[in-house]
Amino acid sequence: MSKKLTIWLVFLISLGVLMPVRAAENAAANTKLKIFFWERIRQESWDNTLSLNENISDSSAYLRLRTSLGGQWRPDKTWEVNLRLTNENRHYLAPKSDPKLKKNFDFNEVFVDLLNVKWKNPGRLPLTVTLGRQELMLGEGFLIFDGGPLDGSRSAYFNGMRLDYTLKNRNNLTFFFVRQPKTDTLLPVINDKEQAMVEREEQGVGFYFSGRLKKTALDAYLFRKDTFQNGLLQAGAIHVAGGRAVVPFTEKLSLTGEAALQLGTLGDNKRSGLGGYFHLDYKCARRFPLPAQLTLGGVYLSGDDQATKRYEGWDAAFSRWPKWSDSLIYLMARETRVADWTNFISLYANLMFEPLEKVKLNLAWHQLSAPQNMPPSTLLSGNGRSRGDLLIVKIMYEINKNLAGRLIWENFNPDNFYIVGADAYNWVQFELFFRF
Repeated sequence: MSKKLTIWLVFLISLGVLMPVRAAENAAANTKLKIFFWERIRQESWDNTLSLNENISDSSAYLRLRTSLGGQWRPDKTWEVNLRLTNENRHYLAPKSDPKLKKNFDFNEVFVDLLNVKWKNPGRLPLTVTLGRQELMLGEGFLIFDGGPLDGSRSAYFNGMRLDYTLKNRNNLTFFFVRQPKTDTLLPVINDKEQAMVEREEQGVGFYFSGRLKKTALDAYLFRKDTFQNGLLQAGAIHVAGGRAVVPFTEKLSLTGEAALQLGTLGDNKRSGLGGYFHLDYKCARRFPLPAQLTLGGVYLSGDDQATKRYEGWDAAFSRWPKWSDSLIYLMARETRVADWTNFISLYANLMFEPLEKVKLNLAWHQLSAPQNMPPSTLLSGNGRSRGDLLIVKIMYEINKNLAGRLIWENFNPDNFYIVGADAYNWVQFELFFRF
């Protein structure tokens, strides 16, 4: 019996043991064993998002059904074991079948979304060790959040180790090591479709400090990311140093900012990058129809100057996810890679309303541009830096503790960064999320 099959059988046996005792264990006050179920039903529709051309038939509409079953076991106060299995199916309405699988509503993969062991206070030290497949978000996810961008929001896991050491005055120092293969080859997969997770194998190692200076929250980090060669894709490495601060001016007004510098290599060439963002948040505390919060912000991610041998483009590291827009990540695939936040500037404003107790409405407007021109192509003009305007309307609602959802509409009007005559697009997402 192969090692991979043996591990998978252990998972199935463990799950079979977990399920029958759920009711009895969950009723206890000092629950040691918990079972969780999640179901996400998401519908996405868009047109012109990839081509910015109404005369090309590139519209798409599909359902994404993501199902997860997981368990958590705490034998005592110092140990914790987490397991989650996930499957996501897609039902295509336009086109009529999955462009990759060439069929509709395929069962797709059942994969191990989480599998980790957490050990608290080993040797009575103020330390927590997390080993295995885990989710990892540091700060606002500016550089570290999603370990596998090519499977979309199906998963966001990392394979690796995390150490959290608690210092004095509520300060914390985190060490992490992660390794992400091109496809999920580290753990068993049922009905393996060889889903691509990243374009080439990646590895990261570093430190992340979080603490406080009086009322100001401060973060600082230093890490290295290595990418390994895959065909024509060159190997490379970057060293990243940066920091983040949250400054509360008053109870209602605060300023958040983060910036990082990147230095390294890409193939035989040197590389560098500079990126950062800020947002000023004012809590209005007003009743609807007046806003509950006003946010003004900006984003800067450097682009590559084609006239130099050095590569100056910002590397999104492990943060290729829809941080500022759910639709732009698809358009980025025509420039570089999907969800590749680089050569990007945004000045934006956001109004958040609370029309009902459990309903939030966000209205955001982004004025987008690019630090550098891009070579002309069938999509890019090559002689402009104004990307255009993006309008985002997002409604988030919580029906009860088990059921929530959201509705997103994004409208993008391109400018001279793109080809003459580029058309606007609309992108819509509706989602329901069940959890038990």
